Amino acid sequence: MSLGVYRLVAAYRLLWGALSGLVGVLGFVAGVFLVPAGGMLPLLFVATLIGVSVAGTAWSHTAASAISARSGRSAVIAVAVISAIVAFAGDVVLLGAAAPGLVVVLGVTSPAAMRWCGRRLGHIPGRHHGSLTTAELCRQWQDSYKTLRDATTAAARLRIVEARQLYLDELERRDPVGLKTWLGESASAAGDPSRFLARDGEDAPPVDG
Repeated sequence: MSLGVYRLVAAYRLLWGALSGLVGVLGFVAGVFLVPAGGMLPLLFVATLIGVSVAGTAWSHTAASAISARSGRSAVIAVAVISAIVAFAGDVVLLGAAAPGLVVVLGVTSPAAMRWCGRRLGHIPGRHHGSLTTAELCRQWQDSYKTLRDATTAAARLRIVEARQLYLDELERRDPVGLKTWLGESASAAGDPSRFLARDGEDAPPVDG
């Protein structure tokens, strides 16, 4: 994937996050202040039940984690579910029948949904990049550029471009500051970002200049 495309994807994620955050905040405020108390109390009760149920499910699937970490994660999930339902109620008050449609549009255009569709359309199998070291990911990023140049079909190029985005996504997850520094200073489609990134279990190496 070219760096221009990567930056475009990053800008899209930022724009989508800002828009969905605005819709969520406005909806939550409207839900708290505009939804009648008689309608809010049953809604909060149902939201709490759903939140606790979802959090309990997540807790049961993280048995290997520390108890305190699981409890904190479950609390966050429960609060997020409750807040989302309250925000949706507020959006209905503000937007009427358009609110469900807006929520659906935000859902299907989310970065996660777009990435899933890209994988399906490109017939790209799942990749467990978490099992690779940072150095191995950087090598795969460089090797994929050569593979992309040699690709002879649009389908093959699409698969490689998607793979390159996944490499960058994983590198960004591991060291967002280092990857951003590389993109801003000396990035190239075939470049090696490894010297800007933290090695596995270590701090990022110093960068000259």
